Amino acid sequence: MAVIGIEFTSAIAQVIFTLLLLAVVAAAVWLVRRLRRSEANLETIRRENAKLRNEVGNITGWTANGRLPEDWQEKLRTDKAVSAGSAPAVSAEAARQPVLMAAHHALVSVEPPHFATSDSADEISRAHKRIVDLVEGLAAERIDPVPALANGDMDKLFCLWRRLEGYFPDRAETDAYGLAAYAVLELLKRRQVQVKAPRPLSVESVRNCVFTTDDSEKLRDISRIRTAAFAASSRLANPQGGEELVIDCERPGWEGPNGRKNPRILILDRSW
Repeated sequence: MAVIGIEFTSAIAQVIFTLLLLAVVAAAVWLVRRLRRSEANLETIRRENAKLRNEVGNITGWTANGRLPEDWQEKLRTDKAVSAGSAPAVSAEAARQPVLMAAHHALVSVEPPHFATSDSADEISRAHKRIVDLVEGLAAERIDPVPALANGDMDKLFCLWRRLEGYFPDRAETDAYGLAAYAVLELLKRRQVQVKAPRPLSVESVRNCVFTTDDSEKLRDISRIRTAAFAASSRLANPQGGEELVIDCERPGWEGPNGRKNPRILILDRSW
């Protein structure tokens, strides 16, 4: 019995040893393969890095001390834009101003903002298209925002934004124009330019604005605007000297490093 027990124990030990040996061999084989695969991947990465380094060097040009010139990013961007010439320009530049790109898509998805049946459909459509093109150009950095503001190219954007926000907050166009306006405001703010576009039904002083009573767009004939204007004026029982109720912001004002300009606003008068 003792001999059988010793032989049985010895057989189990041999099986265990054999299994351990097989496990060690298998682990060694796996490790060798893993190291070879890692070395191959590392070599591939090195080749890709060398290729990219040569590409960047060829595009931008290296300086005498082996460093890139200061404007290498702009040169690389220009080269990539040229190579992607078949794609729409705004898509190639979308990463520059993503919020403005989102605003552009929002404006494209809505109808031009008509306010009354007497509105000229063609005129409103043209104004809407100009705003869409403006936002697209700003998003792609093809348009400089500061000259565009000073030249009046942004007047209609801010005017329609404020009008929609003040009188038609429930319309789909309001959100699209609001997104575009806030994106442009942020863009100008980064250029140290502050824009002042008074909201309808607010009160402004003649010291800060240019007042006009010339209702060229016949806003008084639009029932929602007329009703809201009279309701607001009834609350303005005792206005201070030089203060008036804003009916519409016809032109935004601005202030920046190169000067300032007061906004022009339509005010309520007796002709209403």
